Amino acid sequence: MFCSQHEPLALLVELTPKLAKKRFRESIYQAWDHKCGYCSEAATSLDHIIPRFKSGCSNRHNLVPACKKCNANKASSDMETWYKQQEYFSEDKLDRIKAWMDLSYPKVIDLRDFKEAS
Repeated sequence: MFCSQHEPLALLVELTPKLAKKRFRESIYQAWDHKCGYCSEAATSLDHIIPRFKSGCSNRHNLVPACKKCNANKASSDMETWYKQQEYFSEDKLDRIKAWMDLSYPKVIDLRDFKEAS
């Protein structure tokens, strides 16, 4: 279920796997106010932004709440390509989804950007 060492460690100490999964899913819904990340309708499922079919994992930041219609319509399509074709497309929502995805990757610092003091 997790594919990153950056996932919340608190989930690993839950009493049951079922409860851990429920809390994991609920935390994602809460982060998005229980609304579809694409159209803002009530979310009833979680969509893999990068589909599992295309090697997407089930970590927190590759999942976004979605209504059943958006989840089924997107299927295994590229999220950005699919989303830009929708009548409810919003650049702000796309930016939010991209920012959400970026949270799963540790920030890399290029040490060449720091010059040694003379």
